[in-house]
Amino acid sequence: MVLFLHNEMKQFIGLTLLLVLAAVVYGQGLNGGYVFDDLPNIVRNDALVIEDLTPRELLAAAFSSDSGRLNRPIAMASFALERHFFGLNPRIMKIANVVVHLVNTLLVYALAMVMAQRLKARGRDRQDTRLGIGVQPATFALAVAAAWALAPINLTAVLYVVQRMEALATLFMLAGLLAYVTGRVRIDSGQLRSGFALVLGGLGIGGLLAVLSKESGAMLPLFALLLEWLLFGFGAPGSAVRRGLIWIYVTILVLPAMAALMIVVPGILSEPSLPGRPFDLQQRLWTQVHAMWFYIGNILIPSPGALTLYHDAFPLAQRWHEPWTTLPALLGLVALIGAAVALVRGAPLVSLGILWFFVPHLLVSTIIPLELVYEHRNHMASIGLFIAVFSVFLSSRFDDALKSARHAAVFGLIALYGLLTFMRAGEWSDPFQLAYFEATRQPDSPRATYELGYVIIQQGAQPGSPEFDLALAQFEHAASLPRAGLVPSATRIIAHWRQGVPVPDDWWENLKEYVRNYPLSAQDISGLYSLLQGHDGLRLNAHDVEKLGGLLAFAREKNPRRSVLITLHANYLLNIAQDFEAGERALREVTVMTPRDAQAWANLAQHQIAKGEREQARHSLRRLREVDQHQRLRRQLRHLEGQLSNGEDRSQDRAKPARSF
Repeated sequence: MVLFLHNEMKQFIGLTLLLVLAAVVYGQGLNGGYVFDDLPNIVRNDALVIEDLTPRELLAAAFSSDSGRLNRPIAMASFALERHFFGLNPRIMKIANVVVHLVNTLLVYALAMVMAQRLKARGRDRQDTRLGIGVQPATFALAVAAAWALAPINLTAVLYVVQRMEALATLFMLAGLLAYVTGRVRIDSGQLRSGFALVLGGLGIGGLLAVLSKESGAMLPLFALLLEWLLFGFGAPGSAVRRGLIWIYVTILVLPAMAALMIVVPGILSEPSLPGRPFDLQQRLWTQVHAMWFYIGNILIPSPGALTLYHDAFPLAQRWHEPWTTLPALLGLVALIGAAVALVRGAPLVSLGILWFFVPHLLVSTIIPLELVYEHRNHMASIGLFIAVFSVFLSSRFDDALKSARHAAVFGLIALYGLLTFMRAGEWSDPFQLAYFEATRQPDSPRATYELGYVIIQQGAQPGSPEFDLALAQFEHAASLPRAGLVPSATRIIAHWRQGVPVPDDWWENLKEYVRNYPLSAQDISGLYSLLQGHDGLRLNAHDVEKLGGLLAFAREKNPRRSVLITLHANYLLNIAQDFEAGERALREVTVMTPRDAQAWANLAQHQIAKGEREQARHSLRRLREVDQHQRLRRQLRHLEGQLSNGEDRSQDRAKPARSF
């Protein structure tokens, strides 16, 4: 790749070669399958299916995810369209992700170019040699785009299908920032009307599309504020431009941020244990100090063994002195931010890049009770570190003997990124290969260890075979690890059921002990649901049936406000214990507790139709239609209405009232 040539044609050739190279690198992983969150969001999400290509059907599919407060409809609509035209073909969806990644690469190039050009122009205008940056804008932009396009830490935002949500949010944020910067240049040249139109369009339309792809898009105004400060300076003091910009930022940034904090902070502070997470708020915040350095290190000098799909074994920091490195790590981050502020005049691109890195982490690495570590959280953040580092390495202000070495280092880093991503994409090309590498690199990760066993079972391992024994050993190991949750333990119980082997009582007791001592996450509830599903087609002994019922009743008792656990217990009562009266009471309790839960009304209606309670079922279906605003359950509603209109008594064939997880 040509990095250090200056005429426009050679830069065009260099950019074209970069896109081809990125496509080849990621082409290695196109044959891989679905993983982890792909399954509930895409594969098992029946609401994603479009029967007729109409706006109504597409809208229902777009809002079919429970991820995020806004359901991420733009990303979900794209999955729905691909599923409609190509079925559940992961290769097609991964190709679409690669296309989005290439478009983002072009946007990164364009934005880095505009940044460098603007700072050069601003330095000339103010005759301030300190403000001038010593890089060739096109060369600098190509280097930043190449590093970002090939960086191994960005792989999960490309080959992990569901993370198109993150990639689309990045696309709309980058496009919005380009519109903003273009508009600001016009404003400074006197074209106020068109300039402010671009500024408002970039922030408004770009921000809306970004947020509807993923909530991380809410950081667009803060990115724009950073660019405004370092590239434009908010216009002349006392000018109409400055007043207009202040009003814009008060409206789109300050007021929404205050409202969000008023909504989010009281709830978190009142419940520092963070429901559904195996850590509290203090542990999360101290752990994020270490996570930030983990991200920085693996963005700039990636370690092949450290970058994995699962980071559930990331060490949990207990306090500022546990481990002892926590406080030094925090002071290092503070020093890094302080250096960025101090370098605003002398090295503005370094300042911009460092502060840019921290912007996304204000959302995902602070008080919001997300999981501790994910690589794709750096999709936008990584751009900043490449800007900061390459603005130094490619500087022409230092006419020294190390210039060639610095340029060679840039080329070497980009080549290293490309090689590591190529190798990692190869691992993602096969589900078993991916699971094997994940488990061997992360032997302390319950998810990675469990996933290897799960993939072995999915590939057809039968009870009694060496492969099945290997899978069972993986479940055993995963269940023994700290922070393993309920899924591995539930799966090894199901494996014993399939073998016809008695389940040891201490396994059931271990599950109850976990429920007693830890908040149940979405994965834990999925583990409980898998036990309900696992009995299908198998003859369970009465002892295991009793133990399963006791576990579900105990989970419900320990979490009386978790409607999903009441639903699971109702499932057991109706379909296994055959205690119809208690099961119906549980279903009604859920509708009282969560009256706007459409699935709760569907479950109750299903049971009422099975009992022949036609009038009560009509009421439940009316409530279902009222609360199912996005028509996620439209197919289930039609099916239930058909059963009701046929007047069939299905009491002997009770369907299972359970939600999808």
